Amino acid sequence: MGLRPLDLTTWLDVDSQHPQRVLREELLVQRRDDVFAVAPGGEAAATAVAQAVATWCGRRLPGRDHPLVEAATLVREDLCVLQRLEAAWRLVAAVVCFPSRWLLADKMGQDVVSIHDPVPGYRQQLGTPTGRVFDTLSPRWRMNWTLLDDPALFQPRMATTPSAPPDESWYLRVERQCLVPVADYVAFTIRTDVVALADLGAPERTAVLRSAASAPVDLATYRGWVSR
Repeated sequence: MGLRPLDLTTWLDVDSQHPQRVLREELLVQRRDDVFAVAPGGEAAATAVAQAVATWCGRRLPGRDHPLVEAATLVREDLCVLQRLEAAWRLVAAVVCFPSRWLLADKMGQDVVSIHDPVPGYRQQLGTPTGRVFDTLSPRWRMNWTLLDDPALFQPRMATTPSAPPDESWYLRVERQCLVPVADYVAFTIRTDVVALADLGAPERTAVLRSAASAPVDLATYRGWVSR
């Protein structure tokens, strides 16, 4: 899973001038049902995580909107809330404005292993370890990356399968994912950055494209890559 200990002082990004903050607020108005959801029974968990985020930011939630929505407007990260129900950790609330070609509605209420079933081999290789990590969690973080032919941050649906393999015209999309226990719940936060491959240095650009080219066929297909 590539998890590393998280220094909680680095957990969230509160840069009020970051353009992603503006885009999040627009999406929460224009596409609210696509980017915000709370499953039945998830209100207490959502409120607890929202309060934890606000406390970390040194802010108070104004109380004019849902607590998780208000917390999400304080930071750059998307906020997901997990709760242990029916012997599994399930997604019970979220504000996800920058999905990488997946629909929030498809994931709500699912357990963490089922959420990742589209990822080749995830259930077989990481299903059991994932459960153990959540049951004994201390603050952790990991990185995740992919290549996309579209730089948009809000990509809730899989695009048409590209007709060409990734090249220097594509974009590197990186997620900094954090897992932080909050009372009996888990906050899963996602900070997304997108950079054009053309803007990377030649060695870095070559390394990323080589890594994509060497990906197993099932993983490349899942990510929407066409092999050379």
